[in-house]
Amino acid sequence: MAYRCLVVSLEGNDKEITAKLNEVLSTIEQEGGEVVDVETSFAKEHGIDGFVVLYTIKYRAIRELPEE
Repeated sequence: MAYRCLVVSLEGNDKEITAKLNEVLSTIEQEGGEVVDVETSFAKEHGIDGFVVLYTIKYRAIRELPEE
């Protein structure tokens, strides 16, 4: 099992960001990964009711990454 880290930048209002983050987490789990931790690394207001949020997602995965 390999440990991985994914950094995701999301933009939108609270509901949009939550939906997008849940989609990313679901995709990791559907591919056999196990989410270990989700950390908000950066958040900034953007526009009238929007935000830019940077998340760091740590997870375990069975599938190995191909070497390039």
